[in-house]
Amino acid sequence: MPLQIDMQAGWLLHSRPYRDTSMLLDFFTEESGRVSAVAKGIRNPKAKNKALLQPFVPLYISLSGRSELQNLRQVEVRSPALFLKGESLFSALYVNELMVRLVAGHEKDRELFGAYSSVLQELSAGADIEPLLRSFELRLLENLGYGLQLSHEADSDNPVVAEGWYYLQSDGGFVRQLQVTKDSSIDNLYSGTELQNIARADFSKANTRQVAKRLLRFVLQQHLSERPLGSRELFKALPKQLPPDLQAR
Repeated sequence: MPLQIDMQAGWLLHSRPYRDTSMLLDFFTEESGRVSAVAKGIRNPKAKNKALLQPFVPLYISLSGRSELQNLRQVEVRSPALFLKGESLFSALYVNELMVRLVAGHEKDRELFGAYSSVLQELSAGADIEPLLRSFELRLLENLGYGLQLSHEADSDNPVVAEGWYYLQSDGGFVRQLQVTKDSSIDNLYSGTELQNIARADFSKANTRQVAKRLLRFVLQQHLSERPLGSRELFKALPKQLPPDLQAR
């Protein structure tokens, strides 16, 4: 069935060379979700709009075609490109890689589109990176149907309590463990206090940030292939004087 997209708001997530002069493009659009397209001849030196096809540029795009791989017909700038550098740039690349690897094609999700646009804009504005990424990861999992139940136990209606310790099951639910202390060596064990903080998106404490990163990295990995995230390799290459939490996002 033919598909046509006319001047939809969107972002370029990823691009790669295709044949001699073309490029394969992954877009995330407000009305059609993630879509893939080919920009024919765009790598020709005389091609128009080549400079527009960069990540973090708000775009209007028009696509058409009869298959999953669309043809790029038109592209225009929606607003000025976002200015990103250093840790903010690497964080935005990480967000883009999560979107490419996890979001299915052609599934409309205005809420996720808004969350994605917002996280890029806040990174560009210099917002605190750790809380921003953790909040986006939680939103992404929720929108994909993999949301974490952080306020109640998985096997009952009992609320998560600050003094409790909880084991994360493979289905994303937490089960309270008795006679467990913070020194226990059980994997995927989390304190009730930290789960409550994460549920409130309160990442003001360093320990909560560390726990949230460990939890969300584990959960996201369950939905990613075994291939490692390239953006994390970039973080590992950052200068050693940066804090450890920024060296390996």
